[in-house]
Amino acid sequence: MDTLIEAVSLTKKFSGLTAVSGVSLSCERGMIHAVIGPNGAGKSTLINLLSGELRPTEGKIIVDGVAATGYGPTKMSLLGVGRSYQRTNIYPSLSVLENCNIAVQSRLDISMRFFGAVSFYPDVEIGSKRVMERLQLDALAHKKASDLSHGEQRQVEIALALATEPKVLLLDEPLAGMGAEESLKIVELLLNIRSDFAVILVEHDMDAVFALADKLTVMLNGEVIESGKPEVVRTSYRVQEAYLGEDIDE
Repeated sequence: MDTLIEAVSLTKKFSGLTAVSGVSLSCERGMIHAVIGPNGAGKSTLINLLSGELRPTEGKIIVDGVAATGYGPTKMSLLGVGRSYQRTNIYPSLSVLENCNIAVQSRLDISMRFFGAVSFYPDVEIGSKRVMERLQLDALAHKKASDLSHGEQRQVEIALALATEPKVLLLDEPLAGMGAEESLKIVELLLNIRSDFAVILVEHDMDAVFALADKLTVMLNGEVIESGKPEVVRTSYRVQEAYLGEDIDE
């Protein structure tokens, strides 16, 4: 198995609060591993640890065989970890193409050349067009990001993550605030791109989770209470009692 990211006994403490306690999980290329649980379970803290935005108190993070514990977000990104956020994190005053250009440029030797027009560097626009086509954004290339629908803005955010050429995608509630039609489109897009990445997904939309996930990890109070294939987690009494309070289908 081509394991691209692994957490081993990961723990994060804030003063007297343990937000994540001894969490272990892994994700292989082509796999979507969903992390679910009620609000306050520690899911977003886990994503922040894996992306380098928080340093773990204990435990290890391994990215494609490299010991990356304690790496900050820049080093994690350069190592191949891309992410999206709960709140849309794009450049609203720029076009979709310009947003993608910035992300593509960050991976090229010209990333620190601030005073030359991007048109001088055809590789940038070639990379942007490739990403936009993959995320079905090419028709919106010249549209201002602030004029897009919420779902389209989330597509742009995922495109920015892909433009950095990641091995791992960390997606923190990518469907938050969407209607059914927009959610379905994002689900289809993620299924179409999954083969190239290891995807760790935090999401509350259970229909989307079961449509996407190869594996589920359920968290409660910072701990893993169940982990396995969706059909196993679906019937877990512990999950129904602690997380849903009822059958997971309902």
